[in-house]
Amino acid sequence: MINPWLQIPAQDYEGHMASTDVGQLQVLNDLMAHILAKFSPKTLAVFGCSTGNGFEHISPSKTERIVGIDINPDYLDVVRNRFEKRLPNLELIECDFTSSSFHIEPVSMIIAALVFEYVNIERALLNMSKCLVPGGNFIAALQLPSPDAPSVTKTQYTSLESLTSIMKLVDVDAFTESCFQRGLFRVGMRHISMKHGKALYIGHYRKPEQTN
Repeated sequence: MINPWLQIPAQDYEGHMASTDVGQLQVLNDLMAHILAKFSPKTLAVFGCSTGNGFEHISPSKTERIVGIDINPDYLDVVRNRFEKRLPNLELIECDFTSSSFHIEPVSMIIAALVFEYVNIERALLNMSKCLVPGGNFIAALQLPSPDAPSVTKTQYTSLESLTSIMKLVDVDAFTESCFQRGLFRVGMRHISMKHGKALYIGHYRKPEQTN
């Protein structure tokens, strides 16, 4: 079966996320700005980077290496066209990051927003943990269930409706336990309210420093 993410045009994705009924594009953009201002990571990997929402907040003078990872090559082309001149230290990787062969040189921060709803969580966290340096920070954004709204909001961008076949909301406690099992310890959390009763869970996890 073809992954539905490979069949959603970039303009549909951005239009859906920015639509008045969804309103997630700006929320995630603000989240990226907040994270980068707070941590100023030396090296950064964004898993499921899509079209690079929030990459304009990355400072190449502070973040020496930037890795954007996504399964859709068209999304990565958008990122490249928008940011490669301003971010000369940008690396873009087209892949399934849950694959057993996935690996990147470890980074000091990983950001993964609204990706765990579509992937094998155990394999994803195992790979992410391996790609994080000791003492590194991991920020995850999960969509919380809403009694008043469907998981995938219907908009004029009907291609997004195919995601209902693979989307599964993530239990926060089970996710945090899975992180713990892979050496990622929660050090902070908060919720962000969104439209139509939806909300995001923002979890801050850290990989311990190596000890002798």
